[in-house]
Amino acid sequence: MEEDKNKVPEKKKENIQDKADEWIDKAEEFIDDTADKIHESETYRKADKSFEKTTKKVFRKAGRLWGKSEHYFKNRGKKEDKK
Repeated sequence: MEEDKNKVPEKKKENIQDKADEWIDKAEEFIDDTADKIHESETYRKADKSFEKTTKKVFRKAGRLWGKSEHYFKNRGKKEDKK
């Protein structure tokens, strides 16, 4: 009898764990499906293109500023020698 009492809680724990695993699997599947739908949407494509365009502009501007700063520091010593 005591053995039967000990086995019952183990089954309940396993059942709860199995249910939790099933819920996790369902949630992961739902997230994956939803993510695929989002990536396929026209709005996402437009936002992605806009973001890519903005990123290019930012990096181009940063590159120009970097070049100007290098030019400034290279020529800084030359201007001081002329004075």
